[in-house]
Amino acid sequence: MNAARSGLLSRVNREGFVLPTVVFAVAIMSIVVVASVTTSQDERRASRAVRESTLAMYTAEAGLRQTYGNWPAAVKNMNPGDSLDLGWQDLPNKEKYRTVIHRVDGGGLQEYNVVVQGRRTGLNAGISTLLGVVGGVPIFTRAVYGESMVWIQNAALDSWDSGAGAYVAATANKNADVFSNKDMTLQKTTINGSAAAVNTITLNNGPVVTGTTTSNAPVQTPYDQQACPAGGYSPVSPELAAVGYTGNGVLNLASGQTLNLTAGKQYFFRSVSMAGTSKLAMPGGGPVTMMVQDSIYMAGGSIANTNHKATDLAFVNCGTPTDPTKTNYWGLTGGADAYFSVYAPTKVVYALGNSSFFGAVISNIFYITGSAQFHYDEALARMASPKLVVQKATWGQFPGN
Repeated sequence: MNAARSGLLSRVNREGFVLPTVVFAVAIMSIVVVASVTTSQDERRASRAVRESTLAMYTAEAGLRQTYGNWPAAVKNMNPGDSLDLGWQDLPNKEKYRTVIHRVDGGGLQEYNVVVQGRRTGLNAGISTLLGVVGGVPIFTRAVYGESMVWIQNAALDSWDSGAGAYVAATANKNADVFSNKDMTLQKTTINGSAAAVNTITLNNGPVVTGTTTSNAPVQTPYDQQACPAGGYSPVSPELAAVGYTGNGVLNLASGQTLNLTAGKQYFFRSVSMAGTSKLAMPGGGPVTMMVQDSIYMAGGSIANTNHKATDLAFVNCGTPTDPTKTNYWGLTGGADAYFSVYAPTKVVYALGNSSFFGAVISNIFYITGSAQFHYDEALARMASPKLVVQKATWGQFPGN
């Protein structure tokens, strides 16, 4: 009797234990299933987020390359601190990008930050932001450049920085480098800087070069010829009318005449000729650019850049000669106020007289044979440049917003 009762109780106890066990197992399995489903969804969302983020980055990179390849002309009108928003641009596959260009330099050699935001459309769209940098290429990095020949005889060259103060001979720098993309002749001269030529350097009568003297130097990329301004030669304006200019592109200054150049203005002439005691003056300061297609000849004229900054006055050769049979020499006169730069990569440029020159020269052939003093203005290397380049190692990725 007792044994039967014990067996019955044991079976009842076992049956009462099975139900909680089953319920517990079902709960555990439910948790496992929910966790698996949740994990799967999380992984899917994470995978989708990575995919969308990657596509957004590719979109931003495509926008950055597109901006580099189609650099907007409006950039050249930007002042330091300005920004140019190019707006949202659509791409296939529900993608779009927006480019904003910021000018971040202080007003000299250009520096632009290019910020591109790429995004995908939709609820789970990814966003990515890339940064690139575009900078100006310095033009006047030397005192003298000659594509075919540099000939310096008797002159003395040194340098200073007009951005740091006036030229003082006693404290002048030794950065007046000279380079020829072919040959060079130095005769009884002193160059406070380095001299280099792709072919040979001929040294006569004990020239002094304080830096290095290098023959068989690597060939440099030739300088580009600038295009002439659209719209033809400069029209008659009050300052040009005062010296008898008629608008035909030929500027002839007779002895005693002074042309007072207007600050911030660009002039375009076919040729410039200055006789006797004529003068190009800058009463309002700079910058002033004189674009010249053919020749310049300052037989007895002079330049009066009283601000004493070569960055304020530029002579630039442009276009093709109106008469290809002529060499179209550029003969320039120095003086106490002769502060200017010369960009004439296809012209023969020669210094007239024994006066001082303050600035830099880019030419095809350069001659200076008197006892002139040539002072390279290092501030010219920081001037705004017509040539821009994507700077290396400037690509960067940032969070989407």
